[in-house]
Amino acid sequence: MKYRYHRKIAKWVFVLCFCLLLFLAVFFVRQGKLGKETGDRAFGLKCEIVKTFDFSNDSSLKEWEEKVFKGKVSYSIEKKDGLSYVRASSDKAASALYYKINLDAKNNRPVMMWKWRADKFPVKTRSESLEVENEDDFAARVYVIFPAMFITNSKVLEYVWSEKLPVDTVGTSPYSGNIKLIVLEQGLTKDGTWVGEERDIYSDYLKLFGRPPEHNVGAIAFMTNTEHTGTNAEAVYDDISIGYKAQVAANEGGSKNEN
Repeated sequence: MKYRYHRKIAKWVFVLCFCLLLFLAVFFVRQGKLGKETGDRAFGLKCEIVKTFDFSNDSSLKEWEEKVFKGKVSYSIEKKDGLSYVRASSDKAASALYYKINLDAKNNRPVMMWKWRADKFPVKTRSESLEVENEDDFAARVYVIFPAMFITNSKVLEYVWSEKLPVDTVGTSPYSGNIKLIVLEQGLTKDGTWVGEERDIYSDYLKLFGRPPEHNVGAIAFMTNTEHTGTNAEAVYDDISIGYKAQVAANEGGSKNEN
């Protein structure tokens, strides 16, 4: 039963990739390519933003779709101390929120920024690992999905907030060799401080898969899950933005590849 359940998760990733391909085909026919919604973001990376989510109101999550694996995680807009963000509360559950998008990862340098914070970690009885199925629960995970025409060729980058694993630990998902993980943060932050991330998706892909992306970014997602340990966890997410590294996007119409 457990093996079939793990296979179900991996299967969903690849089914989603197939659906994304259909979505992207329709998208190109109707709109060409996505326009830029905002200017440069107040992060270290100079970017041209394609899409941003500030989760400023109660309807902010309507743009996102949910995939339920086992029970539903509570994703809600929380407002506190002048901030508005997503709170994820998982009680023996696993469901992800995902957003379909198209970013050229073959000729451009896609980047992603977000803020997050792990507030409570799932309780594990074994040493924490990125590559073990039995306790594959994390307080916070962010995904970048690269769908391919042949589903088995689809790739996924997964960014993890771990309780105990060292930052920059990398691994391969126990569900598929095409899903690569990297630990960005460890443990609770001091005084509940938020952490901002800036990721060069192209560079991370190259590091984890050993070659440049062969397919475009088709979706992003985030999840807090505790279905394996049967415990609970909480995290918050905010200011998710995705776009292109500015110095590459500025070369539109010419050669866009960077060595």
